[in-house]
Amino acid sequence: MERAFHENVFLKISIETLEGAVENLFKNQVFQFKHFSCLILLILLTGGCMASASGGGVFNKGDVTTDGLTVIKSTRHTEKQIKDGVDWSEYTKYQITRVEVSFRKNWKRDHNMIQRALSMQVTDEDMARIRESMGKMVYEEFDSALQKEGGLTKVDQADSNTLIFKPKIINLDVYAPDVDSAYISRSYVRQAGRATLFLEVYDAISGEILSRWVDSREDPDRGYFDWANRITNAVQAKLVVRTWAKRLVEGLD
Repeated sequence: MERAFHENVFLKISIETLEGAVENLFKNQVFQFKHFSCLILLILLTGGCMASASGGGVFNKGDVTTDGLTVIKSTRHTEKQIKDGVDWSEYTKYQITRVEVSFRKNWKRDHNMIQRALSMQVTDEDMARIRESMGKMVYEEFDSALQKEGGLTKVDQADSNTLIFKPKIINLDVYAPDVDSAYISRSYVRQAGRATLFLEVYDAISGEILSRWVDSREDPDRGYFDWANRITNAVQAKLVVRTWAKRLVEGLD
C-alpha cells in the first residue's frame, strides 16, 4: 500500500471519527459531563489536523495515485480509484480473501469509560466475537453478490480471467454493543453504528491493482431511540453491507 494514500485515508477517517464522536454524544446520550471536557480538549488538539485535511490534503477527481490508479470520485465519505483501460468483461472468475475487521481507535476504552458495572464493559472476547461476525457477514454477502448479481464464477485455481477481491472493514464503531454478561441491562440508541469499507481489486495472475474503493457509512438516524441488542445490531449492519455489495457489483459493469 502506498504511503500517500494511507495518509489521505487516515485524515479522512480521523475527521469522520471526531465528528462522529460529537454526534454520538448528543444523539445517543451515552456520556457523562466529565467526559465532555475531554472531548473539547480533543477538538482543540486536532484542529490543526482538520484544517490541513480541508485545505486539499486528500485526492481530487482526476488525480493519479502512485500505484497508477485514477481517482474517479472523491468526497467526504467515498473514494474510488480505478486503473485506466481495464476491460472488466474479460474477467469472468473471482477469488475473495478473508475479511479483516478492525475497530475505531480507542473504541473499547471509550465504551468502558461510561459503564458503571464491570459486567457491562466490553472484553477482548467481545471484540473478537464482533470482528468475526462482521467479517463473516461481509464475506458471505460479497461472495453471494459476485456470483448471483455479478455473474462471476468463484474458483480455487486462478487464471488470466480471474479477479481477487480483498475487502477490509476499518474504523468499526458499534454504538451499543451487546456484551456477554449476566447483568440484565438495555441500551437505547437512534443509530446502531458506523464503519468503513476498504476494498482493493487485483488481477490474480499479474498481481496488478485494478481498483480501490473506500466508503464510510453510518446507520441512518431513525429519529427515535430504539432498543439495541445483538440481533438489531446485526440487522442494521447487514443493511449497510448489502448496500456495499450491490454497489460493488454495479461498479463491475
